[in-house]
This record gives sequence, C-alpha cells and structure tokens, in this order.
Amino acid sequence: MKVLQVFLMVMGVLAILAIIAFIIGYILAFLTPDIRSSMRPVVLSSEAVDSLNDKITDLKKSVAAAESTKTQKDIDFVMTEEEINSALVMMLAEGTLPAKEILVNFNDGYVLTYTAWSVPGLPLKTGIFGQIEVEDGKPKMVVRDFFLGKLAVPDEIDRGVESLANIVIKLNIPLEELRLTIKDVTIGEGQMRISAVTKTAK
Repeated sequence: MKVLQVFLMVMGVLAILAIIAFIIGYILAFLTPDIRSSMRPVVLSSEAVDSLNDKITDLKKSVAAAESTKTQKDIDFVMTEEEINSALVMMLAEGTLPAKEILVNFNDGYVLTYTAWSVPGLPLKTGIFGQIEVEDGKPKMVVRDFFLGKLAVPDEIDRGVESLANIVIKLNIPLEELRLTIKDVTIGEGQMRISAVTKTAK
C-alpha cells in the first residue's frame, strides 16, 4: 500500500510539473521573439509600392521581349526593404494576410522576418532567420532558425517552416510562367538582388 501511495504521489508531482511547463510554454509562445530587437525599422511609402509594381511590369516585358526573339537575356531584379515591406503593409491593410505586423530585413546574406499573427485566440509572434539558395534554377528558402515567441523550437519545426515557406515562394513567384532560370540571389545592404536568365522557347 505504501508503494502505491509513493507511486501516486510521484505521478501527481509529475502531472503538476507538466502543467506548469505547459503554462510557461504557452506564455512564452505569445512573447516577442528576441530576433525582433535586432531588426531595423523600415520607412514605408506608397511610392515604394509603385516602384515594386513598375519593376515587376518591366521584368515581365523584358522576359516577353526575349521570348519573342527566341534569345536568352540576362536579367537583374532588385527588391529593396522599403519596397517589400511597403507592399506587405498594404496587403495587411487590405486584410489579405492573417497578421497585424510584418517586418522584413535583408542583411549580410540573410533574410530576417518578424510576424505578429492575428489568428483569433492565438496571437502568436514568430521570427525567421534564413537564407535564399538556388536549386535547379529556382529560389529555395533555407531556414536557419525559427522562433515561436521566446520558445526554442526543435529542428523538425524548422524544416516544417522551411517547407511551408518554399510552397509560398513557389505560389507567389511564377518562374515557369515568367520562363526564368535563377542564377544567383544576393542579399545585403537592405536589398535582394536576383540574377537570372530568360529561357528560350522550345
């Protein structure tokens, strides 16, 4: 009987510790990730959105012109922090993204992203520290660290976030439609430069 009492006591203590750990983890998940404090603010403007739209329009025209003449053409496409953040904030204002705050930094070969999500009942805050690599002529996001609030997350979650990010990239950058082969992606000094070459018609 005494052994049973000790067993039940140990199980009770473990249950209490598990509940405490769950509560602490739950609270930490809603706090701001440390990565946010290392990110610089970005000036936003409607002019930056117009600039990005103009660049995309010019890119499509260049690709179409190269395809019409059946010649390869080198393409350089540059996005600045001001352009991408201004476009994202406009999307937030339109309600097309389930978030209330997004900040992106391009810095020394890395992309830093902070997002405060607006999912009802789950006001999570996440951060991503990653790189863009080129694989088979296409851009690929490589997540080096993923932050859920102030929680340390296992590598398996990093890989899951990486897979999801690459699905989003594939859906939003229609390389097959544009018929572009990416050669290199350079990140630094507040901008991302994509070097590519147009594909010739078969």
